[in-house]
Amino acid sequence: MSSYFLFLILGLGSGATYAILGQGLVLKYRSAGVVDFAHGAVAMFIAYVFINLRSFGQLELPVVLIPHQISLTGGAGLSTWLAIVISLAYAAIFGLVLYVLVYRPLRGASQLTRVCASVGVMLALEAIAVLNYSTEPVATNPIFPSSPLSISHVTFPEDRLFFTGVVVIISIALALTYRFSRFGLATRAGAENDRGAALTGISANRVAGQNWVIATVLAGAAGIMIAPVASLDPTSYTLFVVPALAAALVGRFESFWITALAGLLIGCAQSEITKLITVWTWLPQQGLSDAVPFVVIIVVMALRSRSVLARGGDTAERNPSIGRPRALWPTAAGCFVAGVVLLIVLSGVLRFAFISSLTVTCIALSVVVLTGYVGQVSLAQMSLAGIGGFMLGHISSGWGIGFPWSLILAGLCAVPVGLVIGLPALRLRGVNLAVVTLGFAAAMDAVVFNISSFTGGTAGLPIPGPHLPGLSLAISQGKSYPRVIFGVVVLIVVILLGLLVARLRRGPAGRMLLAIRSNERAAGSVGINVAQGKLMAFGLAAFIAGIGGALTGYMQGELTSDSFAAFTSISLLAIVFVAGVGRIAGAAVAGIMFSAAGLFVTFLNIHLNVGKYQAIVAGVALVLTAVQNPDGITSTSTGKGPAVALAKLQDRIAGEYHKRRAGRAGGQAASGPDGAQAGSGAGSGAGSGAGSGAGAGPGSGASAEGNGRDVHHPVP
Repeated sequence: MSSYFLFLILGLGSGATYAILGQGLVLKYRSAGVVDFAHGAVAMFIAYVFINLRSFGQLELPVVLIPHQISLTGGAGLSTWLAIVISLAYAAIFGLVLYVLVYRPLRGASQLTRVCASVGVMLALEAIAVLNYSTEPVATNPIFPSSPLSISHVTFPEDRLFFTGVVVIISIALALTYRFSRFGLATRAGAENDRGAALTGISANRVAGQNWVIATVLAGAAGIMIAPVASLDPTSYTLFVVPALAAALVGRFESFWITALAGLLIGCAQSEITKLITVWTWLPQQGLSDAVPFVVIIVVMALRSRSVLARGGDTAERNPSIGRPRALWPTAAGCFVAGVVLLIVLSGVLRFAFISSLTVTCIALSVVVLTGYVGQVSLAQMSLAGIGGFMLGHISSGWGIGFPWSLILAGLCAVPVGLVIGLPALRLRGVNLAVVTLGFAAAMDAVVFNISSFTGGTAGLPIPGPHLPGLSLAISQGKSYPRVIFGVVVLIVVILLGLLVARLRRGPAGRMLLAIRSNERAAGSVGINVAQGKLMAFGLAAFIAGIGGALTGYMQGELTSDSFAAFTSISLLAIVFVAGVGRIAGAAVAGIMFSAAGLFVTFLNIHLNVGKYQAIVAGVALVLTAVQNPDGITSTSTGKGPAVALAKLQDRIAGEYHKRRAGRAGGQAASGPDGAQAGSGAGSGAGSGAGSGAGAGPGSGASAEGNGRDVHHPVP
């Protein structure tokens, strides 16, 4: 029994981190209305600042390409407490800069836009840390005394009591400050109603900025405290935001005390599970403790979804615009021809990169359906792709089912999982659902994708190549790699799925989904079954993602769980949002131009060696898109961006063609005014028709959706 008590106490270290991070999330949400998914990444970066100050006296900067270290002592490390003071001051400045540049401009933006902006900051900070510090864990000496302490025959490091004491002190300070001080009153007033607070002389922006600074300092304190207990690395520290979100949800994003207690209990539960899996050997031996926050999130959301994450104030909910596909079959034919030409012209690495772009485009289509058409923010699409990919290996090898049925069945296997994710969406949407799906992705990454019998372990799961009777469609055959015929197969599958999504958008089902996206209550009042519509979207998106994962398996020949980690889902949302989450062309642009192994990035990497900066570019581009152009670069609704320039060029070409055609027709019909008039009319019709059908190529912003037909669906 004493060993169980020991593991509970040991869990206070991580629990204290979750508690302090959760309290920072509460502050940010109460003051600015933002659930900051980058909170863990900020804690991670401040922890690196502290360790480098303590060890080498170097101040770290969040930059790449230029020197990112400033030596303060000539190589000698600073004292522990001086390093802590400088790190927390650094955190305050860093938090203020982030708020002013990123979050203040988004106070009136939609939940989707704010979620994507915070995801962009998270991606950028994590990528900067990987480039500057690598992924190797970094250890540091204890901050608090860690001598053994014995209580009731249980011996444990005494620093766990210091961790708990710090949490109690911070909780008391926050509770008293925000309940009895004028600053706390101003924070509550600004959270309830920005305009009402302004009438009383309170600047909601200034108060939110001050709270953001305090929250960032708390994040830095949490990162510094846990560094001696858990070795520092970019990925695991960034994902500390998941248990912190779970703790904040238990506290309704309001109570500091309940959030702190929940964080401590989550840490203790995770530690206790580490003990239980050694006793109950039938439990999964890897990653089970990481599933605890997801369970907490699901339970809290199911029980209290109508009372969490709800603020007062006037927020203009403007979702990204939606393109309306037109000229489906001509566009599909043009994309097919252009794709085949590229497959033939390209070779080696670039041909493989183009095929990889197509697989990412396929999975990106699932994001267009779910986030673009229905407004449901999912951070778990790559997890669904992983289900399809790994199931393809089992279906092909274990069940003996060949192509194309194995591909279809792999996609269908992802549908039940997608529906399970969709169940919380019956009561949730926006940032609530983003929290749930991020927890699901982290749990899948930690538990399901660590089951060796399912994923093949560290060696990976072999995926037999597709073949038809007497014809191999595999990506390699002999010395031929990658083969054109395999690329053609992938191209056909992606085009067919693109047509499916286009028909969905143009049909009654698409109009139903857009009505749900705009206003669920209004949609229900006119007889639309909102629950059925949401589940249909989740099921279809899961099927498309599963097909994309299966195509990835065919392409790689051997799948590993790294291909579908939680961060890949976050990166996918980033690149699709930048490209245009509301249009099919956005999925194509995301796959070809922005994916890490896609054609454009690979080409740049070959000639300029910039591939390692893809994640940073994606994160920064996501933030800039959220702030400047939430509709994405393939949209023409804002009057700026590449799509607008392309549309103007298309219109200009069409106008010149129209003039020349009209001139020739007028010359031929010079025998009479009636003939000239008829010729001019014919020329006009031909010119406008040619203009509207131009631009059929993979990834073209005008290929499947007409310019000037952006549709906005504001949510009251």
